[in-house]
Amino acid sequence: MRKAILFRLLIIIAISLIVISYFSPIWWVSLKAPNYPPEAFPDGVRIHFHVNGVFNGCQVYNPPEMLEEEPLDCVHEMDTINHYIGMYPIASGGPIERALSNFLFAFLIVLLTAFMVSKPSWQATWLGIGFSVIVIWMTITLFTPGGVTWMSKGYQQILQSNLELEREEFQKLNGLEAMLASYRNSSGQYFREPIEIEKRVNILATATYVIIGILITSMLLFIIGVLWKNNWFYWLLIIIPILLPVFFVLEYAGWLWWFGHHLNEMGAFTIKPFMPTVFGDGKVAQFSTYSYPHYGFGLMVLSSVMLIFAALLRRQQGLENKGG
Repeated sequence: MRKAILFRLLIIIAISLIVISYFSPIWWVSLKAPNYPPEAFPDGVRIHFHVNGVFNGCQVYNPPEMLEEEPLDCVHEMDTINHYIGMYPIASGGPIERALSNFLFAFLIVLLTAFMVSKPSWQATWLGIGFSVIVIWMTITLFTPGGVTWMSKGYQQILQSNLELEREEFQKLNGLEAMLASYRNSSGQYFREPIEIEKRVNILATATYVIIGILITSMLLFIIGVLWKNNWFYWLLIIIPILLPVFFVLEYAGWLWWFGHHLNEMGAFTIKPFMPTVFGDGKVAQFSTYSYPHYGFGLMVLSSVMLIFAALLRRQQGLENKGG
C-alpha cells in the first residue's frame, strides 16, 4: 500500500515539474565581444530558450553613469549580429515544435496519468478521453478563426511581435496561419528571397500536417496497445516522458546545426558552415559564446529522476504480485 501511494506521489510530483518547466527557461545562450563592454552588458547579449519560444535574457542594468527603463531586446540584438554572417533569425527555428509544444506536453501528461491506472480497460478509457481533449483543443487552436488565442501567452507575444499586427487583427487568425505568417516574416527579415521563402513556407505547412497526423496516429496506437495488454506500450507510457530532457537537447542541437549549416550568401561576411556550441564556451569570429542549461532543464531532469524511481517501484510491485 505504501509503495502504491509513493508510486503515484512520484508521478504527480514529476507531472508538476514538467508543467513548471514548460513556463521556465530551459537553456540560455550569451554572446560577449569587445563592442559589448561588461559595464553595460554584464551578461553579454543573452537569450533564453523555452519550449515555446526564445525570449529576452537581458535585464535592466543601471550603472551610475546611465539610466535604463527597459532592458535591451537581446533577441533582436543577437539576430542583428548573426545576420552579418548569413544566419537566419532565431524565430525561424523550430516553428512546428514551438507551435505544438503545449499539445505535446499535454500528450506526455496524459501518458503519465494513464500509467498510474492499473487496469488496461481503464487506461484505454483515460487515454481516449485525454487524447480527445487534446485533438479538439488542437483543432480549435490551429484551424478555427481566432484559434491563435488558445496558444500560450508567451508564444502569442512572439507571433504578434513578428507579425507587427494590432491585437485585434492578430486575434482573428488561427494558429496555423499565425505560425506560417510569422515564419515567412522572420525568414525574410534580413534576406529578401520571396520565392525561396514561399517554398519553405509550403514545406512547413505540409510538415505541420504530417506531424499532427503522426501525433494522432500515436494516440490511437497507445489506446490499441494498452487494450491488447501489450507490455511495450504500457512501459512506453512512462519511458517517453522520462526521455523529455534528451528530446530537448537533441532538438536544440539539431536546430543549432541547421542554423550553422544554412548560412545565407547575402550575409556581409562569408564564413564556413560551423556547428554552434551546444554546451559550454565557444568562439565565433570576435565573439565568445556561452551555452548552458537553465533551471527549467534542471526541472526536466528532476522529473525524469522521479519517473525512473516510479517505474522501478511499479516493476517491483509487478514482480511481487507475480511472486505472490
